[in-house]
Amino acid sequence: MMIYSIESAVQAQTKIQRSEFIAYLHPVANMEATLAILKDHQMAYANATHNCYAYVLGYAQETQYYADAGEPGGTAGKPILNSLLRNDLSGVLAVVTRYYGGIKLGVKGLIDAYTEATQMAIELAILCPYIHYLKIKLCTDYGFLESLRHQLLEYEVQELSADYTDKVQLELRVPEVQHKALCVFLAGYKAMGRLDFDLEDLP
Repeated sequence: MMIYSIESAVQAQTKIQRSEFIAYLHPVANMEATLAILKDHQMAYANATHNCYAYVLGYAQETQYYADAGEPGGTAGKPILNSLLRNDLSGVLAVVTRYYGGIKLGVKGLIDAYTEATQMAIELAILCPYIHYLKIKLCTDYGFLESLRHQLLEYEVQELSADYTDKVQLELRVPEVQHKALCVFLAGYKAMGRLDFDLEDLP
């Protein structure tokens, strides 16, 4: 199954029985980014009746969470989460802000409303394949740098930063699907004393 994320933040709005439902979708790389965006949203829309949300993280959608934020249990956060999962999304935070219009919708009405708002936002989003990256910290000599950079292109490696001191310290990232082959490649040069490296997960 192909897993997707979204290229940029989007929002959609619908009005149901005088209540306003505004769905916001954000692409998120990790838990830290998710919680930071969520905190900012809750502060910006503190006057809303509810800020219900859900998020999915990980290449296998292994991190899932939702919150009803004061709505009856299972009527808001879970429908939002289900919408993300039904569309095979990960690396996405969805927040649906509700301004109560004075008419109670009931359990089914709430589930339908939060589902509809989230789905509307998803349909506006530009989807892209979800790629889980690993981070590499690599140290090498100046004389080997350009040759190494050229060879790394084969593994779809992206350079995040470079620190030039007595040696060159590179911070890179590589798609998870390439990391095994890359480790074999780098280990060969490490054994020759041409470089040193450390590979870690990007949560």
